[in-house]
Amino acid sequence: MPNFENINEIRESINLYFDNALTTDAKQNLLNKVDSDSTCHKIFNQEKNIRDFIRNNVTRPAVSPDLIQNIKNNIKVV
Repeated sequence: MPNFENINEIRESINLYFDNALTTDAKQNLLNKVDSDSTCHKIFNQEKNIRDFIRNNVTRPAVSPDLIQNIKNNIKVV
């Protein structure tokens, strides 16, 4: 995974981390960087706080059972 040469690479890796899109080794490299670099730690915490806020404060609209059934009826199994 990246060697974190710039802030954009750090942000990209942090986003991939929270999206569960990193390999185990890449996750560990990122977490090591977060522990050892104050800038990376700050960016990591900001992203975590944003995602936590969204998860806890943004409600998703309810979907009617009729809509779900309509979608199921229109899906063709190949």
